[in-house]
Amino acid sequence: MPRIAAASIEEHVRRQTARITAAARRLFASNGFHATDIGDIAGEVGLARNSLYRYYANKDELLLACIEEDMAPYMQRLKLLAAEYPMPVDRIMAWVGLQFELATGPAHATMELMAEVRESSRALKRRVAHLHAAPNHLLAQALQEMCTDQAAVADRVAAQTAMIGGMVLAATAHAIPLDKAAQKSVRHELERAVRAIVLN
Repeated sequence: MPRIAAASIEEHVRRQTARITAAARRLFASNGFHATDIGDIAGEVGLARNSLYRYYANKDELLLACIEEDMAPYMQRLKLLAAEYPMPVDRIMAWVGLQFELATGPAHATMELMAEVRESSRALKRRVAHLHAAPNHLLAQALQEMCTDQAAVADRVAAQTAMIGGMVLAATAHAIPLDKAAQKSVRHELERAVRAIVLN
């Protein structure tokens, strides 16, 4: 059995997976997902290709691990929004701000590759679907709390969720190449537009 440079096997695995995802993230960013081979990643970390498969079954799973790592702090903050912002309007605006920060922050480059995950595994697809669905679920809940017309609640919430989500995507796509001052201006306009929808 190879020697490990950690206090426990669990710590060794944690360190190795962190090194592997860091190397994968660098190579995906510089070479692109398709042009990066699993052997390239193994070589970057100093592992044999077969040794890397002990940690990740394939390149898709490795990419998803990178995305989940990048999104972990965001997902944690998302879970706390309901407690931090009991008023639905405040929660929606915090949600918008969080989405904007995530999309324009350092994790953006890795998340852009999410569409590259083409693994047919149902478990992997469920993980990707969860990453997409969790933020929108929180937004829909807050919008539902605000809806006074219970007869039309489902249609209204679905429409508003789609509209706000689309606005966030468009605004962040516009803001990504801009400098911080210009991004702040885009975020302000986005928040103003979302508030107009929510308070209408």
